[in-house]
Amino acid sequence: MAIIQCKNVTLKSWARINHTKKNSCLNDLMRSGNTKLPSTTGIFNFASATDCPSKRKGLCKACQQGAKCYAVKSENDMRKAVLPFRRRQEAYWKHVSAKSFVSEFVFLNAQKEVPYTAIRFSEAGDFHSQYCVDKIEEIAMMLRRFGVRVYGYTSRSDLDFSKVRHAIITGSNFKKKGIANIFRIVRDVKKERLKGESVCKGDCRLCRLCLMHNMRIIVKKH
Repeated sequence: MAIIQCKNVTLKSWARINHTKKNSCLNDLMRSGNTKLPSTTGIFNFASATDCPSKRKGLCKACQQGAKCYAVKSENDMRKAVLPFRRRQEAYWKHVSAKSFVSEFVFLNAQKEVPYTAIRFSEAGDFHSQYCVDKIEEIAMMLRRFGVRVYGYTSRSDLDFSKVRHAIITGSNFKKKGIANIFRIVRDVKKERLKGESVCKGDCRLCRLCLMHNMRIIVKKH
């Protein structure tokens, strides 16, 4: 088969020429933003809120404080497609390698008119195990060279984050080595805000606190 060579072929044009759905399962599993996240942020979940590992282990700080999980709300009977979709994301995550994930992501990102600059993991659910932490760190390390940040939240205070250098992981009311920031829920922002704490705006299109390091963030219980 003859190979046509062209000096002016860009990564985007090459990706579009070679695009088929067989190239990547991730094409159908990565979502662009939502009502709180910009379209330049890709969303990928390891698990659904219904099957959340932190909730199952009694580690979810929101549940402990009686807060309503917004991710569970979106999986109710009124939106029947959400829970099956998140379970497909989980199934993909459990069998894909870090290298394959990055390869597929870079390929699909090259086709976008406005590429992703960040991946928000675990909008719903949480890490299943230490393997998940290690894999997301490997992915973040590889994507850094492409200018894509990888970030998210966790309540898995029982896991080891000491080797995390590239993924930006915010701990839900806990801080340990490798956790970039701490996030806690309060009933009254004015009364409970401590010195040095920043208030979550509730809209990531207006704020970049969770993409930074050494931040202490609070949010009003809702």
